[in-house]
Parts: sequence; structure tokens; C-alpha cells
Amino acid sequence: MNLTQQINYSEAIKRWCARVEEYNENCETFVSKRTSVTVDGEVITKEFVMKKGSLKGSVKATGMHLIALYAQAWAKANAVVHGMARPDDVYITTNRVELGARLSRSGRSCYDHIRKLIAVGLVEKYSFCGRQHSFKLWISSKILFGEAETAPAVAAQKLPSVSPVRQKMPPIYNPQIQYSTTIRAEDCGQTGKHDHGNNKDPRSHGQNGQEPASYKPVGTETRQGGRAAAEYSALEQMWITLPNYLRNLTTGFWKVAKTQLYPRCQFTEEDQRQAILEIYEGVFGNFAVAQSDVAWADYYNELMDRMKLAKQWFDKHPDRSPDMPYRCRKKLGYFDQKNNFGFVRTAEWFAKDSLRKRENRVEFLLNSARIDFERLAAGKPRASHIGKDELQLFVYYQNWARTYGKEVEAKFSAQYLEQKARNFEPKKIHRLSIRAQKKQQKDSNPTQIVYVESWMTEMGEGFYSY
Repeated sequence: MNLTQQINYSEAIKRWCARVEEYNENCETFVSKRTSVTVDGEVITKEFVMKKGSLKGSVKATGMHLIALYAQAWAKANAVVHGMARPDDVYITTNRVELGARLSRSGRSCYDHIRKLIAVGLVEKYSFCGRQHSFKLWISSKILFGEAETAPAVAAQKLPSVSPVRQKMPPIYNPQIQYSTTIRAEDCGQTGKHDHGNNKDPRSHGQNGQEPASYKPVGTETRQGGRAAAEYSALEQMWITLPNYLRNLTTGFWKVAKTQLYPRCQFTEEDQRQAILEIYEGVFGNFAVAQSDVAWADYYNELMDRMKLAKQWFDKHPDRSPDMPYRCRKKLGYFDQKNNFGFVRTAEWFAKDSLRKRENRVEFLLNSARIDFERLAAGKPRASHIGKDELQLFVYYQNWARTYGKEVEAKFSAQYLEQKARNFEPKKIHRLSIRAQKKQQKDSNPTQIVYVESWMTEMGEGFYSY
């Protein structure tokens, strides 16, 4: 398990190219027909065998560039700590604009490439550090150092499979609850304090000891009180009959989940088989919904975002750990739909996060429209709006607002009419000075006059006071 202090760049590139070729070979193939007409008027039809969802050369080149950046960061880190660096402590700091300038691509393309690299396994971890800062990337140790060498000798060895512990999660998710449209950023993925079961540190030796997770081999009737072997066999027969593309979705999801949620666990082949079948049933619903491969790909991307939310929650609560991926004893698997403390909870978090992002985009739209109309009236339009008149600018933002629905379009129209009523002049905010505020408060509480009878003063001082 020893690692060299420097990364062999050429070997790492070979492993990365082999990973891309293996991924592309497993992609679904289809036949594309192209028709052309010759000079003589003859119609020629040619068939081309193509693959759906394969990694292009541009994505492959982006991965090579990230490997080169990581090799530089690894060498610099080893120079600082005298060759004792660990892959978890070394990362790349970059952003879409910087990558686009180096690779001669747009920032949006670089962002899409990074999402594909996360799905294929080159990028193990992605950390967003804010809009004004660069994000962080961790590259897979298996590609950098090889399959047999994934961690330096100074790093702690992986512990055996931990016993399933009920994690600390929010109250039971009720899909009938209607959420408010006002959501703060810190509310997404955050939970209150609720105790469920034994919440000791799952990584402490006092709880799991040094004992590996016990299981029975294939062919036994049950697995520690979990599902019967016949039930898993029936699921496996259904899973085998799926197209390669759908099977790759389940296995790809398990590879990401194993890296993100169970980095310290070791699973046998039987463990991984049952985990994939649990994901096939609990996460993808046996693919019972009839939809296109593109729709399933969009759903898979949504699952990756939900996986990030789950990992962020466990990172913020290091004393908690997810349930086992398969049913064990009386506890449901983490990916079971009936497990209210499992992966199904991330659907609620993702809905809140999506709503918050939509509100931010709408707010940005309205604010940009207000500023652009004010600058156009002042004769100082933005460079992207030079040459547009008021009507063209209105149509531009109306089409933009229309993509968010009639409610946002109505808000934009109301804002435009309000600006036009004051000739697109900036709205003045009247603020009272401290002296004016005191005077206004004094005027709102005038002096009260109290009439006192003569006999009240004869009773002595202090009988009546106001």
C-alpha cells in the first residue's frame, strides 16, 4: 500500500485513457442513417453505428489537464510535508473561467465536463466554495496511483464494514406538505436536533470493535434477518433482462455512493451485489416508468445532486453514518423507499434547494432588468444591449421572464410599468435623520394633560402623580 512521493504522469494518463475506453464500450449503441444525393440524382443512404452518452475527446482532454494540475499540487504538497502527503489532503483549486481559458472552451462546457468526470469516477469529490471563489476538486487515487495503491502508508487503513446505525435525520418526510416559496440558503439540507436510536460514533472502536460485518454466504435462506435469498434472485433476474444502459446507471450510482457515503467500508462481492439490487428497486423503482434514455439520464443527474446533499450532511455530522446499503437484521437498507431516514429524505432537500436556486435566478432577472432600463434611459447601456431601444429591451427580458412562468412574467411587467411611471429614474429611498425620527416619535405621543382636583393636593405630596 505504499505510494511514491511523485505521480507518474504517463502511467496515470494510460489508466485514464483505459477508463474512458471501458466506459465508452459499455455505452448503448444505435444506428444513424444519412441520405445524400449524387450529381446524377442517385440517392445514397449510409448507416453509421454510434454510441449514446459516450465521452468525447474534449472531456478526455479536460481529464488529462486536471491530472496534470493534480500532479503539480501533489508535488508541492509533498515538498511541504516531506513526502507524507495524503490524497485526501491534496486538491485542485480552479474555476470554470480559468479552465475555459486554458482549454479554449466556454465556461459552461467546462462545467458539463466536470459533471461527466464526476460520473465516470475521475473526480472523486467536488467542493463549491462560493460564487466569488474557485471550487476544489479531488482526483481518483486509483487512476493516479493504480488499483493496488490507493492510499499512502501514513494514512489510516480502511476499517471493516461498520454495523448499521440509525443516523440522525429530520422528522418523517410527508410528500403532502406544501412548502413555502421563501427558503433560506442555510435551510437546505439542514435538520433540527432529533434523536433516533443509538447515535454513538460509528467509527469509534467501542461500537464496532475490530470485528468485520458478519454475513452468510450465497445460498443461505436469510442474511442476518434481512431479505431472503430467493427475493434477491428474483430481483437479479429482472435486473439482468434490462438494457446495458439502464444496468450501467445502477452500477454507476453504486460506485459513486460507495465512494461518497461509504469511504471507510469494505464490501465483498455479495455485499455489492445486494446493494446494486437494493438501488435498482429502491432508487430507480425497477425502471417501471416508461420514459426515454434521456429522461433517465436527467434523473440520474438529479440523483448525483441528491448524493452531494447527503454527503454534505454527513460531513457536517461526523458522528453519524448512513445505514448499510442493503437490508440487515431488522433495519431497512439506506436506499430502501420505506426507510424514512435513508436516501429518500434527500428528495425533500433537493426540492428545497431547487426552489431556492430558482428564487435566486428570478431575483437576479428582475434586478438586471431594473438596472438595464435605468442605464438605457440615462444613455449608458451595457455593452450587450448597445443598439437596442426600449421596446427591444422589454421584449428581451419578457421572453426571459416567460421561461419561469406567468407569475414571474407578471412581476416583471409590474416592475416595468412602475419604472416607466417615474421615467426610469432610480427609486429614491427616503430615510429620516435621527433628529427627525425623534421629532416624529414625539409628535406621535403628544403630552397628556391631567386635571387634578383641589382635595387631591390637600392629602399630601405623592397622593397623585402622573
